[in-house]
Amino acid sequence: MDVFIIYLISGVISALLILFSAITSRRKAIKEIKKHLSMQEAPFKEPYKQSTPSTVSGITSGESKLLLESTRNVIRKLSSPLIIGLDEISSLRTRTLRGLVSGYGCVDSRTFKANLSRLVAPSGFEGSWECCLLGCGGLSCAYLCSRGDEKIVFKVPRGLESIIEEIGEMPTIHMGAAERTKREAEIVAKLEHPNILRLLGASENVPLLVYEYADNGTLYWQLKNGWKPSLRDIVLLGIQLGDALRYIHSRGMIHGDVKPGNIYIKGGVSKLGDFSSIAKLITLTSIREIPYTIGYRTPEQVYSEIAKRAKEFGLENRIDIYQLGNTLLYLLIGETIDGEEAVNEKIVRERLEKIQNNELRIIIERMLALEPERRPSAEELVKLLYEVWNSLSEK
Repeated sequence: MDVFIIYLISGVISALLILFSAITSRRKAIKEIKKHLSMQEAPFKEPYKQSTPSTVSGITSGESKLLLESTRNVIRKLSSPLIIGLDEISSLRTRTLRGLVSGYGCVDSRTFKANLSRLVAPSGFEGSWECCLLGCGGLSCAYLCSRGDEKIVFKVPRGLESIIEEIGEMPTIHMGAAERTKREAEIVAKLEHPNILRLLGASENVPLLVYEYADNGTLYWQLKNGWKPSLRDIVLLGIQLGDALRYIHSRGMIHGDVKPGNIYIKGGVSKLGDFSSIAKLITLTSIREIPYTIGYRTPEQVYSEIAKRAKEFGLENRIDIYQLGNTLLYLLIGETIDGEEAVNEKIVRERLEKIQNNELRIIIERMLALEPERRPSAEELVKLLYEVWNSLSEK
């Protein structure tokens, strides 16, 4: 009898321990799930607060309360379900930016004849062209070439200018690299969106790409030559580029290098060009290595742990959101938050505080979130910026 009681007590204790363990594990799991859901259901965290607003900005405590309440209203508005359809922003895809600088063209007046054989030029682009140098970047050189009324851009790797200029002997190209470049280019060439620079063709034998000509140059060129975009222009540019990212992300593609130098403007409309996937392949035949653009790098490009996190969540394309956020930030305040600086809360706070428009500040804060999963998708971003566009239009 005593033995039976001992076994009974031991069984009860064991059962209680198992039950306790199960309850603890369940609570922990629920806590983690709630934490994860809260990040998705309320992704806009309340922006940072100044501990002494009257000292820092010179406003009164009453004004500070009004400002905080206004910020909370914006958060509630932006956190509410977005019922905007993509058709509603369709007219903005081709809306032109205002006050652009004219005069984009070749870097000097020297022109030359480029006689491209079928072995060099893609089908339809062989023959004689009148060309001049548009300029050279870190990886490639671009030439504006015309034939009658037709204007196109030939782009070749830096160091292989002889493909176009025919200076000396034609360089020896590794066929494998040329073939991979052409295959990747064929994928990009199939993209049809008003805010993506059209890739017209790629050579089968040499690393030569053919693009449509953007007569207003790049965003970098516009800013360098004095263009001062209005707040509406900045929001419009964000919508157009965000929609281009939505389009390529829906096809499983990533741009990977969104920055002013890779944003083109044609007929006043912004277009995303120079996909990093092609740029990486071009480096196989170039004398240059791939440069990371300091100032526009994402945390994933600096910290392997964050890159691993993005891959685990399947959010590798959020690199484009961060880079576009940095581009918009630069247009607004003339500064960016490099991926290496993203872990420094003081730097992030100080720069974001310079954005005067409350709604834009909150959106860009989320675009530049350290954790990829906290950044909006491209489609969500377009809808958020459309809300801002409407609010600006009403004023």
